[in-house]
Amino acid sequence: MKKRIQFLWYVLLIPTLLMGQTKQSFKIKYISSENVYLDGGKTDGLSLGDKLAVKRENVVIAELEIEYVAEHSASCKVLNKKKNIQRGDFAIIVKKKEQKLETRQKAENRKRFISQKTRRKSNKQRFARISGSAAVQLYRIEDLNSTRLNFNQKTVRLNFKMRNMWGKDYNFRVRTRSRHNERKRRYSSYVPRNEWRNRVYTVSFSYDNEEAPINYKLGRIISNKFSGVGYIDGMLIQGNLTSGARIGMFGGSQPEWRYSRFQASIKKYGAYFNYVKGDYRQSRFETTVAAAGEYHGSTVSREFIYFQNNFFKNKKWNLYQSAEIDINRKWRMDKTNENVSLTNLYISANLYFTDWLSTTLSYDNRKSYWSYETRSIADSLFDAAFRHGVRAYFNIRAFNGFRIFTNIGVRKREIDADYTYSYSGGISKYNLLNKRLFFSFNFSGFSNYFADGYNPSIRLGKNFSGGHNVNLVYGNYFYTLKSSTRKKVNQWIRLDGVIELLFKFYLSGQYSYNWGDDSVDQRLLIEVGYRF
Repeated sequence: MKKRIQFLWYVLLIPTLLMGQTKQSFKIKYISSENVYLDGGKTDGLSLGDKLAVKRENVVIAELEIEYVAEHSASCKVLNKKKNIQRGDFAIIVKKKEQKLETRQKAENRKRFISQKTRRKSNKQRFARISGSAAVQLYRIEDLNSTRLNFNQKTVRLNFKMRNMWGKDYNFRVRTRSRHNERKRRYSSYVPRNEWRNRVYTVSFSYDNEEAPINYKLGRIISNKFSGVGYIDGMLIQGNLTSGARIGMFGGSQPEWRYSRFQASIKKYGAYFNYVKGDYRQSRFETTVAAAGEYHGSTVSREFIYFQNNFFKNKKWNLYQSAEIDINRKWRMDKTNENVSLTNLYISANLYFTDWLSTTLSYDNRKSYWSYETRSIADSLFDAAFRHGVRAYFNIRAFNGFRIFTNIGVRKREIDADYTYSYSGGISKYNLLNKRLFFSFNFSGFSNYFADGYNPSIRLGKNFSGGHNVNLVYGNYFYTLKSSTRKKVNQWIRLDGVIELLFKFYLSGQYSYNWGDDSVDQRLLIEVGYRF
């Protein structure tokens, strides 16, 4: 067993030997409701106030301004948008913040001597940087065959961030959602006519300064460094050993898994080690190993080790891997008959052959693990839950704004006699006939033990200056039940769009009409929101 563990450890850490070369442009790595995040920061020459242009097919589609910059990342606000920005687009600096070269050099030389007192003075007029969004949403389904499936859903969403509070690296974050479901009839004893579904994803107060010896986070928290450990209602403390090495510990209670309600009965404790080397301009490697335990009083609920590795080499390739290894003791050993079991493994590789051709290959397997909450479930159901599969994705950015993509995946569950196949593909064209007009055709399908099906759809969209857009979609869904060879067809037509209102308000809506063998209905979704 020791040899197996040692072998797995070597396999997970072998890619630390792979490092490499320089990157010249800034890739958009994430887009939130109010910010655009770049894969470059202070070490790449970016600074507050810099303005950038987002280009696609050598055409400027948006203008950005940096409002927060860290060592290796930066967040920007959108000044002007002609098309929707997408993850993977590139931003180019068009205007540096007005500073003389000599002034910038002197500022860099003085950087290490700037004290917290000076920073506090420069920020005394601003309590914190506040950003986020709030929205109210209404979703309605009207059953046109009868009223049996009529459904109304009202939702309120809040995403609120306060950064650099009191001029220091204190941050406060709230992300929550309140939802009320109203049905025409009670579907079953488990699905009532009326119910509230409230979720608190994050409520946290943190001190985040990787140059300080200690960082901490309080509240309902989750860390990107070890996301597989999940949410914790409690506290995390991190010690920054060097510029690249960090060690930490966490403890608290485990939120209720289905609706994220607070529960004090399940406690969770653990520790982790994180190491980062390099940056996105050249080669970057990050690894994390975490050990966590969940306990119901004196009864073990789950104990496991989590590994996460991420490798980035310029614009040539990216490799990501995560794994969960369960340590089985006491009653869990009796259930599994294993001291150690691999319950989750995910590997994904992105390869960039040229500027216009890229591919993603991934493999994953998942095996349900026994916990205090699931230990009464029949063994046969747990044994049947193991599944694994592979998927390949290809993306081609062709000439004149054309884009072609395709992907195919194969999966299998333990109890299935046959594999499940799924596939999709499509072609899209920007600037069709005139600027900002968009067209796409998509096709997807599947084949499994129960049915075969496929789904073609066509979309025509228009982006307007100021961020407005409108889309018209037609699609249908064909499937055949293998048990009866019965064929069914469903179709829909959908109109959706976004209008950017005054004072950072926006209005989005979607209307669809659906008809076919399974149902005839119309659906309406309206959202009014505010970005701040």
